[in-house]
Amino acid sequence: MTIRTLACLAAGALVGAGLPAAAADGHYADRHYADGHYADGHYWVEQLRLDQAWRLSTGAGVTVGVLDTGVNAGHPNLAGAVLPGRAFPDLGQGVQDAWGHGTTVAMLIAGRGVDGATKGVAPGAAILPVTTSGTSDAVSEALHWLVDQGAGVINLSVGRARPSARSAAVLDEALAYAARHDVVVVAAAGNSGTDTGVTTPADRPGVVAVSAVDRTGRFRPDVSVSGPEVALAAPGVAIVTAGEAGVAGNDLSPDGTSYSAALVSGVIALARAAHPDESAAETVQRVLTTARPAGAEGRDPEYGYGVVDPPAALAAPPAVKADAPARRTAWWPHALGVPAAVLVLAGAVVVLRRRNRPRSGTAR
Repeated sequence: MTIRTLACLAAGALVGAGLPAAAADGHYADRHYADGHYADGHYWVEQLRLDQAWRLSTGAGVTVGVLDTGVNAGHPNLAGAVLPGRAFPDLGQGVQDAWGHGTTVAMLIAGRGVDGATKGVAPGAAILPVTTSGTSDAVSEALHWLVDQGAGVINLSVGRARPSARSAAVLDEALAYAARHDVVVVAAAGNSGTDTGVTTPADRPGVVAVSAVDRTGRFRPDVSVSGPEVALAAPGVAIVTAGEAGVAGNDLSPDGTSYSAALVSGVIALARAAHPDESAAETVQRVLTTARPAGAEGRDPEYGYGVVDPPAALAAPPAVKADAPARRTAWWPHALGVPAAVLVLAGAVVVLRRRNRPRSGTAR
């Protein structure tokens, strides 16, 4: 499982030539839903009890920024969901998706369920795609732009090892900008076999880092890294990819924290639509305090505060109950000298690039 650096992600995202046309015949409908049950790579719909969550919210009115390999706006399952995006710097290629990773992420977040395809977590939300050259300055500029365009959630589709001090400072400033403007950022924790610990930007202050569990809700060390920065867990194993739905990316792995983060971003969008008066900090607290407990008592390095639970998050009262478990009353693991208000308000969806991964369950 190869996790691309910022520069590699951007390079692939900006290659628009030869992008296959999206399938429009709904040929995958029966595979996705049959006899009242979601099948194969769509088990997460039932695992997350999304049919219950959709009675309370669809994410309508919320824009999710997706910094990734681009998004194929012509895919039928994203019809009407994708807003005009931008590339930083602008090389005249737009935000076409030559790999399929960003399109997969977008469908997991806000797929419309067209022609029998499975809906994303927040089928009423809008997707605002961004690609970058991968430099810290370009990523910072992209984040500022997403915030200025009204994104309520940002899904950062990047993953890299510890950055230089200057790069970290530039990224932290952009995340602080998102925090000041009431934006939640969610990030993929990292994929095992390639990463040795939680990657950047998931390890930065205020980011909601997400690890991966399988259909039984069990953490998978062969898929996901763990670490003290993990805040939540979500399904990220055997997820149907964009390549199987008729776009580029047939070599995408079905496993990875990219998918887990995308699902959590969708849940944040549901919560922000259902409770529009709540701040980003309150939304994050709502989702964390209602997660299904997993792992050791206290903040667990594999599950964080637990496995995300959309219906519980949407139905919870605004205030955290006084008798709520102490393990779920604060979500940032280490202060690093940053004011608590900034830590709680920031967040990021990092989607980690996976290509040519063998389906044996071992990452590479």
